[in-house]
Amino acid sequence: MKVGILVKIIKENASLIAVSWGHFVNDFFMSIVPVVLFAFALKMDLSAIQMSVVAFVITTGGTFFQPLVGLLIDRVQKSILLIYALILITLGMSLSGFITNYYLLVLVVGFAALGSSVYHPLGSTITIHKTSLSKGKSLSVFMTVGSFAHSAAPIVAIPLVTIYGVEALAVLLVPGLLTALALYLVKVQDVTWTRDAEDKGSKKKGKLTKKQQLQTSLPMFIAVVKSLIYRNVVVFGVIILGMKGIEPVAASAVLTGFMIARATATLSGGFVSDAIGEKKTMLLFNSGMLFALVLVVYSSHLYLVIGGLILLGFTINATSAANITLVHKIMPNNVNYGTGLIMGFAGTLSGVAILLYGILVDRVGHVQSLNALVLLAGVVAVISLLIPTEFEEASEVEYSVE
Repeated sequence: MKVGILVKIIKENASLIAVSWGHFVNDFFMSIVPVVLFAFALKMDLSAIQMSVVAFVITTGGTFFQPLVGLLIDRVQKSILLIYALILITLGMSLSGFITNYYLLVLVVGFAALGSSVYHPLGSTITIHKTSLSKGKSLSVFMTVGSFAHSAAPIVAIPLVTIYGVEALAVLLVPGLLTALALYLVKVQDVTWTRDAEDKGSKKKGKLTKKQQLQTSLPMFIAVVKSLIYRNVVVFGVIILGMKGIEPVAASAVLTGFMIARATATLSGGFVSDAIGEKKTMLLFNSGMLFALVLVVYSSHLYLVIGGLILLGFTINATSAANITLVHKIMPNNVNYGTGLIMGFAGTLSGVAILLYGILVDRVGHVQSLNALVLLAGVVAVISLLIPTEFEEASEVEYSVE
């Protein structure tokens, strides 16, 4: 009987399962090139700024265009684009190891990352239109499964390229293309949807007050800095751990622990935020992030460095829910816009920041650059004290109808 119920649930949610697994594969491919840039650097003699450019292009390709892509998808209403997007990112990232020209590498991985710009908005739409679960539960499954992909990337890709070279990334074509086939077999290409009635009517655009704009800038800055620190660990993590005496294969396990801690922190941080409020959550975890980063940068004890990096992974993401709900409270009639600022625009800004960080590394070295990161983490901890506990009422905000 229980087996029958399980089979029924799987059948009713086959698209959700397939699209969520596709989300995992998509985000895995978004991470494999950044975590093995050290190997590309050895093969192609890349500088730190060139490594940062590759990471920047991948990040921008996967985040910056999401709002525009979302609008286009609503117009064309073609769910099969999800399969094309996964094939695009699979081919581009898995075959990148055969590229020997830096500029061609940037072009290929940047173009492949556009697949992620398609997969995220379209995948989210499909999950809530072909499932027996509620919208909230469906999106939770979709997002949670995808978040663990970043944890799998280093433990798979780093040993693979360390032993066999970056050309070995080509073996990842197999799971990528099989996933695209699975999406086709569960007929995600047949999923259709309609816009909500409220989206077809008049469009309300809130005019934020200067106070709201200032308040919004605080969680925005926090999101950018935390994303910068995360991307720094992804791009330069193997090098940083190497400075501490940790070999690349061992470093892959440490980075996997870092990313698992980061992936599990969102749910835990959300419960904490509900219990003690956004401001206290920010103070707790942002102070913890500063402490963890100090351990990683300044400790010479191996276990403290490893423990600090795991703690850093957790504290980086533990404020994600609080950051978003905080912005929702600041702009209660612009919650989608606020979410876009924190999840999309902040991610793009962090891509620019890692580009600038690469320039800094080339000029002053990793040690001094890490000192700058510690300083930024300290600023984030201080800013957490400035986060307001009370916000303007929605009725106090001016709105116009166009």
